[in-house]
Amino acid sequence: MNSLEIFNGLRLLVVDDNVDSLELITAIFETLNTQVMTATLAHNVLTMITEFQPHVLISDISMPDEDGYSLIRKIRAHKDPQVQKIPAIALTGIAYQTSLTQAIDAGFTTYLTKPFDPDNLITVVANLAQNTICNQLTPAS
Repeated sequence: MNSLEIFNGLRLLVVDDNVDSLELITAIFETLNTQVMTATLAHNVLTMITEFQPHVLISDISMPDEDGYSLIRKIRAHKDPQVQKIPAIALTGIAYQTSLTQAIDAGFTTYLTKPFDPDNLITVVANLAQNTICNQLTPAS
């Protein structure tokens, strides 16, 4: 599989209160034929997840209604195992080691800081998506 083929039909959910960040991430991934859904508030994301069924989630940490830590804890505690397993990237302007540790402890799969390198974000999403799709195709033993 070509490394960019993973994005064809991939579903990506992006949560960030910064509209400019949402627009940038959407533009990057839509050029790769990715289906992108966005939210500026965390409170309705669980409903969006069950309806959209994203392969990967990207979430800001600092948001006004609910922070990303709280959101990812709710996702990891969800009754649906498929929702619980969604790979999640914490994308934030907070660049402290304690923030990285807190994000991973809360349930994020990985952590990237803003401003981000688009190529790095693409690589991280591709790796997470590849693992997710392979796990979905592998029969349970």
